[in-house]
Amino acid sequence: MKVKFLMFGLVLVFACGKKEEKIPEKERTQNIQTLQVAVQRVEDFIEATGSIQPDKEGVVKITSRLPGVVQSIKVQVGDRVKKGQLLAVVKAPDATDLYSQKVSLTVQLAQAKRLYELKQKLYEVGAIPKSELMDAETNYKVIKAQLEGVEQKLKLLGGGMGVSMVRSPIDGVVYQINAHVGDSVDTSTEILSIADPKKVVVVAQLHDRDAFKIKKGDAVEFNISTYPDKNFKGLVKYVSDVVDPETRTVKVYIDPLEKEPFKINMFFNMKVFTGEKRYAVLPKRALLYQDGKFYVYLLEGKNVEKREVLFVKELEDGNVALEGLKEGQKVLANPMREVSP
Repeated sequence: MKVKFLMFGLVLVFACGKKEEKIPEKERTQNIQTLQVAVQRVEDFIEATGSIQPDKEGVVKITSRLPGVVQSIKVQVGDRVKKGQLLAVVKAPDATDLYSQKVSLTVQLAQAKRLYELKQKLYEVGAIPKSELMDAETNYKVIKAQLEGVEQKLKLLGGGMGVSMVRSPIDGVVYQINAHVGDSVDTSTEILSIADPKKVVVVAQLHDRDAFKIKKGDAVEFNISTYPDKNFKGLVKYVSDVVDPETRTVKVYIDPLEKEPFKINMFFNMKVFTGEKRYAVLPKRALLYQDGKFYVYLLEGKNVEKREVLFVKELEDGNVALEGLKEGQKVLANPMREVSP
């Protein structure tokens, strides 16, 4: 490579928090612009994305009281529901048989009752022995117990026709629907789930190489596209110990300091602040980007060396924080202008 000379250029030095200064005349051995590396403490943070999810303590799983077939789903994901609102209808396969049994047993009970009352009168006048009266009484009680058992099953199924009316136990938002019309369900099958919108957690996906830098209690700042002018704050609640093998990411759970106006599944961008760290700081123009890597041109005596550096982040003042340089080292200020192959 060759170094182009700027005939009327000034040698400038960059220092953090100071204006660029002139280098004494004796140092202007080459009329090229240079910058002096400054090292300063920079608030370190990790950027990530994620979404608003319900806290596990705020999610209620909805099941049917008895096994059956889903006849209808009355809500959709995201719907707000009230306590007691109808969510789904499930019909038991044996509902028709139960209803038929009820009708038959009702008739049998009426007949058994009349017979028992007749036997009582006959016994009172000495026309029949006591054993015959006792048989009539036992028959009446057995049929009555059978009818009560069938009625109880039908009641659990939601009515006389054996339909289970699945209702919401809380006010909330429909979070998931796991069953469809026609599906067979039992008492352990989760038909859907209801989430309390006031009990939410921010779930972020961090690359596994960054997860170890984060700990419980770290401050977090995040924003949502719905509210572009507002930054929300929170604290790290839990860092998962499990790495997703496909994405190589780790879930980080954050407790937002504000519970409203979040909606479940809202997407967000966030920064997790991990404290301060000392970094080399240079103006952005001193960087050269090639083939996915960042470089600076480092001046070592009369030599110019192309040095790879690690880009950490861009600072608010337009400078950049880097790793791979020492304080006081000099680099070319405008490598794109001053160096050519």
